[in-house]
Amino acid sequence: MRSVPNAKDKVLATYRAGSGNGGRNGTNECASMQGWLPTGNYRVLNHTKRHNGGRSGINGYAIQVQDKVCKNHRTKRTELFVHSEMNVNGTQGARQPGRDNPYRWDGVRDYYSLGCIKLTPAHIKNLFAKAAHYGWPTRLKVAN
Repeated sequence: MRSVPNAKDKVLATYRAGSGNGGRNGTNECASMQGWLPTGNYRVLNHTKRHNGGRSGINGYAIQVQDKVCKNHRTKRTELFVHSEMNVNGTQGARQPGRDNPYRWDGVRDYYSLGCIKLTPAHIKNLFAKAAHYGWPTRLKVAN
């Protein structure tokens, strides 16, 4: 969305997104590395098209947001990103018949995450293009 002074904010784009791992705690925003990203406002810390999270981390297009204490006031959620499944350079990883490649978008199960927000590769690239055109936001609002 783009803020418009003295008017209703303008919707620039909408995307399907996923958060949580789909398991027993998949919607629990206080379940670290499992649940939804906690509801609330976040500061956008940085963004890059070449995030390198290593062999078991997130790679490629990524937007990092601030850590958040969830609604139970005890659990601090850390290492929070909006990202997709891709290689460091933004390309798709190779198909791995019979198993999931964490660096390749293979379908709806790839919306699952360890608590971040995940978009398809096409959607996150579109989001980056819109942010570059309109200006990068300084905050993100998450509503479940």
